[in-house]
Amino acid sequence: MPTLRRTLPALGVLLAGLVLSGCGVAMPDSGPVREISATGSNRDDEPASIDPPGPQSGQSPEEILRGFLYAMRATPAIRTSVAREFLTREASVDWQPAGMVIYDSVNTLPAESPRTNNTVDVQLDDAYRIDARGAWLGPVAEADATVPFQMELNDGEWRISAPPPYLMVTRSWFEQRFRQASLYFFDPSATLLVPEPVYVPRGRQFASSLVNGLLQGPSTELSEADYLPSDLRSISVPVSQGGVAEVDLTSDAGDVPLPTPEQADLLVSQLAWTLAQDASIARFRVSIDGRQILLPGQSAEFSVEHGHEYAPYVAGSSTLLFGVRSGVMVGGSPQNLQTVTGPFGSGDYALGSVSVDLRADQAAAVSQDGHALWVAPVKDNGGSALKLKGNGENLLRPAWDFSGRLWEVDRRASGAEVMYRRGDQMRTLEVPGISGEDVKDFLVSRDGSRLIAVIRESAESDRMVVSRILTTGDHQVVGALAAETITPEDAAGPIRDVSWRTPTSVAMLYPTTRTLFQVRVASVDGAPSGDSLSAPIEGEVLGLAGTPVPGETNYAVVRGGLVDLDDPLEAASEIDPTIDSLHYVG
Repeated sequence: MPTLRRTLPALGVLLAGLVLSGCGVAMPDSGPVREISATGSNRDDEPASIDPPGPQSGQSPEEILRGFLYAMRATPAIRTSVAREFLTREASVDWQPAGMVIYDSVNTLPAESPRTNNTVDVQLDDAYRIDARGAWLGPVAEADATVPFQMELNDGEWRISAPPPYLMVTRSWFEQRFRQASLYFFDPSATLLVPEPVYVPRGRQFASSLVNGLLQGPSTELSEADYLPSDLRSISVPVSQGGVAEVDLTSDAGDVPLPTPEQADLLVSQLAWTLAQDASIARFRVSIDGRQILLPGQSAEFSVEHGHEYAPYVAGSSTLLFGVRSGVMVGGSPQNLQTVTGPFGSGDYALGSVSVDLRADQAAAVSQDGHALWVAPVKDNGGSALKLKGNGENLLRPAWDFSGRLWEVDRRASGAEVMYRRGDQMRTLEVPGISGEDVKDFLVSRDGSRLIAVIRESAESDRMVVSRILTTGDHQVVGALAAETITPEDAAGPIRDVSWRTPTSVAMLYPTTRTLFQVRVASVDGAPSGDSLSAPIEGEVLGLAGTPVPGETNYAVVRGGLVDLDDPLEAASEIDPTIDSLHYVG
């Protein structure tokens, strides 16, 4: 995992998912840890265990505090048994840490002399907050960077009587023991899986943390669906030497009804996509209160490849490239870009940009002056172009999601207007933090859940934000959440172009000079991705052609060529130098 600086992701402190409040499973205080097999995820990469000592007789309040902070880092299994020894008896029983604060360093502030309130204050440097669900809360506010610890004497020994409601760990400890992954929930129509980035403990707790994260369900403010029955818990997910995981889900009452075959398929698909991130798992079994989940015509063991048809990048979507050459639409493979046979290849439209739906059936095009928006078939089928908007001020390149919904942003002098197609009309959607701003570029995720926008701050600086789109099971748009900034701290400057790199990350093109460009990558949750290119791209870079489909090549489009973003030092693949723009579908 990359070094955490200003941004820290939706850290699924699945620590929180596994051990904190929210899923009905308490953090273990004692007893053995149920281990997965020796082939478990990252077992060979596990850092050294930390076995902190408990409090010693006669320690000062400051020494007790330092011991408490160290004890919260107990590993290999993340546990609080030793940390609780530094608390008063009542606080030890009541303490239920939910979430985590991650800090660079901590300083004990000078105590008043004489001590009047039995409080020791600590100052956190460069700290971040994570909630119990694993959602990133961003940097700790300056006003909250000083944390008070109330002390009391218990049998003549100082103990902490008011611990903070979260764990506190160092950044180096966290980076060594957590890795980025995703939890998969369904869109409201149960058509696609939507990935939610999280960070989970490496090694023995990895698979267990993923499952417990799923059991917490999606955020209530989103419109995602979860097909794991509520009120279930999973203590651990052991993995056999043969790579078979046992997902035993239990409830307090023991009477949770089994899902229908249709619901079971969706449940198994959620688990398959989520557990596939553990390289030690090839297959898995699922039980609810001791009863095995079965699917018609299948054994009780499911492959982690199950549910491919629900891929968030849309399985079977076109892998062709489409763009504009001298005002005319072209498309095809990088080696064979030809004029399309549909209306936009006729030369009757002076096109400035085009975007093609995921099946490469329909294209949306914007005029060179940015005023008009049309849709038309990609191939000649006798159909004509339909004008959806003719009075735009500065229409940006459109975008499509999996439902065939078309998205557009008009960069108006009064501020951006976000629109989507419903029928033959473009309807306005108010997106807090994007609508009314100076939006230079935008993307919509293929699963229809995220709207990414590049906002111009000044001539020298842009920022990228993300909003969550809220929809219904019949694909109706019902709103959008306030946009949050996800630009990496060290990625300052104007953003020339953006494109999808994975379902949860976006590539950003930054000019260094007029003929030298850098590509950075941002996670959709604001996490440092560690995926940015170290080698610059030389030449007249027109933009990015990116796709979230695994195995497909992401390009920087230069005048007369395509540069592979994963191998930018290799010679560019040649294309017609008169091509002005080129993009994948979506």
